[in-house]
Amino acid sequence: MSYYVRPDFNLKTLSPYDIYQAIEQCNSKVLKITYCSLRIEGQCMNTKTNVIQIKRLYKTCDFIEGTILRDDKPYEDIVLKAEQILKVECIKSNNPDNKPNENPTIFDIIKSCNGIVKITQCTKLENGKCVNRISFPFLVTEIDRKNNNIKGYRIREGRTPEYIVLDASLILNVECLTQANSPNFPWGLIPFLLMQIKND
Repeated sequence: MSYYVRPDFNLKTLSPYDIYQAIEQCNSKVLKITYCSLRIEGQCMNTKTNVIQIKRLYKTCDFIEGTILRDDKPYEDIVLKAEQILKVECIKSNNPDNKPNENPTIFDIIKSCNGIVKITQCTKLENGKCVNRISFPFLVTEIDRKNNNIKGYRIREGRTPEYIVLDASLILNVECLTQANSPNFPWGLIPFLLMQIKND
């Protein structure tokens, strides 16, 4: 799958678009889903994690319908609102033990996206929780696993692309950008920026 959620940050929920994208990219339609089972005054007080076989997506109403699996057998039907869902993991249908795949790393996702991604970065931490974040398109030019960072160009509309180094530990979300889902992205800039790298 081409979506990554860092579980050690106190994220509220995924957007419905992210959830549908993750489900649609999961060929088996069997996912390990963590969701909020009890919310009080807008705060999630309790979570549950279940392996769920997805039956239908109701995109206009932002909820999904599925069946909870126990020992790879149907156990109980479930309906989840998109706003309840905190994390999704695809489980391969050809996995004989029905074990979830290892979570992809930020670097794995970036490679699968050919280096063109939307990044959500935490800009302020308080008591281990992210209290401020920003999102922006990013062209990754180098992955530095040893120093746990990525290098490349932050691209913002109407501004000159800015070459920066990002600390991977502060990255919350990574999404692939494509011409289909991001038609307003300045795709014509990519060859120019890549040429700049070669000339440096």
